[in-house]
Amino acid sequence: MGKDSFALMTGLFMATLIIGVVIIISWLGGVHQQTKTYIAETLASVTGLKNGSTVYYRGIETGKVSGIRFDPEHPKLIIVSMKIDKDIQFTRGVYAVLEMKGVTGLTQIALKDSGKNPELLPNGKRIPIKPSLIERLSVSGEEMIEQTHELMIRLSRLLNDKNTQHVEQILVNVETATQKFNRLQDSVEKALSQVPVLTADAHHSLLKINNLTDEFTLLSQQLRQELFTFSKQSGKLMQTGTAVGQQLLQTTLPKTNTLIMQLQATTRRFDRIGTMIETEPQMFLFGAEPLQPAPGEPGFKEAQ
Repeated sequence: MGKDSFALMTGLFMATLIIGVVIIISWLGGVHQQTKTYIAETLASVTGLKNGSTVYYRGIETGKVSGIRFDPEHPKLIIVSMKIDKDIQFTRGVYAVLEMKGVTGLTQIALKDSGKNPELLPNGKRIPIKPSLIERLSVSGEEMIEQTHELMIRLSRLLNDKNTQHVEQILVNVETATQKFNRLQDSVEKALSQVPVLTADAHHSLLKINNLTDEFTLLSQQLRQELFTFSKQSGKLMQTGTAVGQQLLQTTLPKTNTLIMQLQATTRRFDRIGTMIETEPQMFLFGAEPLQPAPGEPGFKEAQ
């Protein structure tokens, strides 16, 4: 009995010691590592993620996953609770990505910061889980497969018998057009071979045009000089004409008017003389009869 009692007491002591050590270690861990809770959310699948999965922030381990469940208010939304070291500060630009953990098939959460919003993220604020590179490649691959399938269907529709005949006709037309293009290219090469001759002719013509331009310039200068001389002579002639006109108006015309008046008076006298000769020719022999005294003159007699 003594040995059994001693063994029992030893077993109880060891169990109590182990339980005490575990409690002390847990207590010390809670004291030295205080955490705060953040929630990550997504509508996609979280395959491979479980409680206790590691959470990394910019490549540094910062916490653990403490729970995974559906949101009671939004049944399609999955929320992931994370216990994060209280000294870690997140901004509103932070987001989560699920990353594969080796080849085990398990995943872990990697928190990243876009840097678009430097404002601090409050405790308990939800963090969006964005698709990882593999998920994006998977989605892109599925879309590519669908597009490839649709492309194959369109190609099968395009390459039916009727369209194949059309394609063959198009190829024949292309070959004909190519032959015509080759002939056109030969014609163009022949035309280009004549370009140097045409260039020489054009150069010769330009030289002649330059000579004609020089002669025209010289002729224009001579004509300008002649016009200047003619303009000076015309000015002198106009001045001379103006002086002659003034002399005619001031001297010659008054004298001419006087002479004309005298000629008119003389002409009237000759007219009277001619009339007297016709009516009384004896006047040239006996002279003119004396005129009878007018009233008031000496010798005037009244009629009886």
